[in-house]
Amino acid sequence: MGLFAALVTLAAGVAARQGGTQAAPASPEQSVYSYVSLWSVPRADWNAVEKYYAGRAPAMKKLTEDGTIVGWGYARAFVHDESGITHMDWTTATSFAGLAKVPDALRAAGPPPAAFGNADHWDEILRSTVSGGKPGAGGTGMMWVARYELQAGQMQDFSKLFEDEIKPLFDEQVAAGTVLSYSLNFEAVHTVSPNVVTLNYLVADAAALDKFEAALGGYETAHPRAGAALEEVMVTAAHRDALFEVLSFGQK
Repeated sequence: MGLFAALVTLAAGVAARQGGTQAAPASPEQSVYSYVSLWSVPRADWNAVEKYYAGRAPAMKKLTEDGTIVGWGYARAFVHDESGITHMDWTTATSFAGLAKVPDALRAAGPPPAAFGNADHWDEILRSTVSGGKPGAGGTGMMWVARYELQAGQMQDFSKLFEDEIKPLFDEQVAAGTVLSYSLNFEAVHTVSPNVVTLNYLVADAAALDKFEAALGGYETAHPRAGAALEEVMVTAAHRDALFEVLSFGQK
């Protein structure tokens, strides 16, 4: 399989300590910021955590409707590995001020479950300037997250390659209804290497993943030089993937 196919097609494994987020569509001039929490929850506590997620969905919908945030979601890992990540939640806004309002709103809705006290967890704040999706999409789905480490000094080149070679495929698949949301993310608060980027996309179900893979095969054939260009700017051995089952999500 070529590198271009590997960039966005299905693979296996969960990226250790690396989550993703579904940013609402942004203009080229606008960054969106996402607060992502990754959890390693003991199996006996999964029901309590997922009940909490379900109970917080109305509050997140209200924050989206009033413009405080532009996207949110709750998910559990579909593929598990030694990282131990079992659950993920995210909030996306056009500013840090918007993100900062979410914890108070959730606390007002009730306390978090005791299960979180028994769980390991990590937080990330990500920034995305390249994203797209179906306005108003929400419900359940599946999220694919691809994590890459770039060669030093190649961030700008990678971003341009993404816009020129990969973004058209995603926009085409959004228009076709296969992809509900996608984004290219960089850490705004660096907790790992500053050369790390994540690409994620959200679809309605596993059948939509199959449709995307089929579309990707045709796109790769039509763009045979893209893989070599991407490989030049990446540390290919550092590539990891994650697949999550999205329990609920919404976007502006």
